[in-house]
Amino acid sequence: MMKALSHTRNNLLKGLLILICVSIILWNVSPSVEGRIWSSTKHLEEEIKPSKQSSDAEFLRRVHLDLTGKIPTVEAVVDFLEDGSKDKREKKIDELIGSELYLDYWTRLWSNWLIGRDDNNREQRLGLEQWIRQSLAQNMPYNQFVTALIAAEGSVEENGAANYLLRYDLSPVDLAAHTSRLFLGLPMQCAQCHDHKTEAWYQEDFYGLAAFFANIRLEEIREMDEDGGERVAERILKNAPKGSVYMPETHQPTPPSFLDGTRPTTPTVKQRQALSEWMTNKDNPYFCHAIVNRIWAHFMGKGFVEPLDGFGEEFPPSNPKLLDWLAKDFMIHGYDLRYLMRTLLNTKAYQRTSETNKSNQYDDLYYSHAYVKPLTAEQFFYSMLESTGFERLQKRRDRGQLENMKRRYLERFLFLIDNGEMEEVEAFNGTVPQALMMINGSLVNDSGSHKERGGLLHHILKTKRTKRDRLNQIYLTTLSRYPRTSERTYFDRYLRSSLYRNDALAYEDLYWALLNSAEFALNH
Repeated sequence: MMKALSHTRNNLLKGLLILICVSIILWNVSPSVEGRIWSSTKHLEEEIKPSKQSSDAEFLRRVHLDLTGKIPTVEAVVDFLEDGSKDKREKKIDELIGSELYLDYWTRLWSNWLIGRDDNNREQRLGLEQWIRQSLAQNMPYNQFVTALIAAEGSVEENGAANYLLRYDLSPVDLAAHTSRLFLGLPMQCAQCHDHKTEAWYQEDFYGLAAFFANIRLEEIREMDEDGGERVAERILKNAPKGSVYMPETHQPTPPSFLDGTRPTTPTVKQRQALSEWMTNKDNPYFCHAIVNRIWAHFMGKGFVEPLDGFGEEFPPSNPKLLDWLAKDFMIHGYDLRYLMRTLLNTKAYQRTSETNKSNQYDDLYYSHAYVKPLTAEQFFYSMLESTGFERLQKRRDRGQLENMKRRYLERFLFLIDNGEMEEVEAFNGTVPQALMMINGSLVNDSGSHKERGGLLHHILKTKRTKRDRLNQIYLTTLSRYPRTSERTYFDRYLRSSLYRNDALAYEDLYWALLNSAEFALNH
C-alpha cells in the first residue's frame, strides 16, 4: 500500500511539474525611445510583429525583480491587479525606485559589480556598501559616483569608496583591468600580457592606464588595545609623489597615459583625479555607453553589446543609433541613473510579454518580446524567503536577528551554488546543490508543511477555507499571479485521483512543485 501511495504521489508530482513546464513554454516610455528601437529595422516590420503588452501580473513580478531583487508580496500583487488607473505602471516604477527595497538591492548589485561576491573581507564590503547605499539614496550623479571611487583618498573608515581600491590590494594592474571593464566596457585585461589580438589595444596602453594607480599608499595608524597589544585604529589612503609600473618584457617604467594616447598635465599626486576626469568627460566615447548598456542588459535580458565589456570592433552594438541616443540623453540629464531607469522601464519594449508569436519566436536581437532570463543568485534567494514566509517562521526574533539569519542563509546558498565563476557573474544556472537545498532544506520543508505552526502553508490552510481561495493564495505567494483555469482543473483531478486521506498533503505537493518550477526560477 505504501509503495502504491508513493508511486502515485510521484506520478502526480510529475504531472504538476509537466503542467508548469508547459505553461512556461506558452509564455514564451517614451515614444522617442520606442521609435528608435524600430527605426533602424523598418525593413523587418513586415516580418517581425512585436508581442503584445505583458499582463499586469507579469509586469509587476518583472519590475519587482529588476528593481528590488525579489518577487512582490501577495498584498502588492492583489492591490496592483485591482488598481484600475491607466498610469499605475508608471506610478509603480516611481514607487519602487523610491523604496528602501530598491536601495537594498542596488547596493548589493553595485557591490557585486565593484568587488565581486567574495566575502573574505566583511569589513571592506560593509564599508563600501554603506557608501554605495548613501550615494544611491542621494541619487548621486553617475559621473560623480565613479570619480569618488577612482580618486578615493583619506580615511578608509570615513570614506567607504576607498574600499573599492583596497579590494584589489591597490594593485595598479588589477585596478586598471577592472576599472576599464566596468566603467568603460573595454576588455583591457587581454592587453596585460600581450597586444590585444582582435582590438586596437596594445600592451603599453594597458600599462599606461595602470600607471594612474601606481602611487597609492596605505598608511595604518596603530594604537594600544586593552590587552597591551597593538591594533589598527585607522587606515588612510594617500597619494605618493612617485609611483611606477613596469612593462613585463622591457622592465621599463611606463608613464600614465590615457587610452587616446594623451598624457595628464596634472601633478603625480592628482593623477587618479585626472583619470576620472578623462573617463567621465562628455567626449569620452565609452563612459556613458558602458553604463547604459549595462542597465539596459539588466532590464532587457541582453545588452546592445555582449559581453558587457566587449566594446570594440569584435562585438559591434546591435542597435548603435539607439545606444548613442540613450547615452547622450543620459548625459544631458545629468548622469541621473534613476532617470535612465525610468526611461527604459516605461518603454513598450520592456513591458512586452515574453510570450512570442510565429513571427518573433526566434528573435533575440530586436527586443520584439521580453527575453526570459534566469534569476540572479540574490534574486532567487530573496524571492525564496518571500515565498516561504521566512519572517513568519521567525516571528519571535527581532529585526537584527532576522537580518543576521538572512545573511547566514545567503552565504550558505551562495556557497552551495558556487561553480567557480560566481564572483562577478550576475546570472547563474541552477545546480544540483541548489536543487537539493530547495527540496530538502529546512526552510522550504518547514514553510511547506501543513503541520508546522507558523509555517506559510499551515497559515494558508487555516485562514483560507475554500479550495479556490487556497489555490489563489498559494499561486500568489509563489508565482505572483492567480492560477489559470487549466491549473485549477488539473488540481481538481489531482485531488480526486489522490490516495491521500488528508487533502492538506496535496496542497503540500502543489506548493513544493510551484516553488521548484522553472516559472519561479526565471524572470519572464
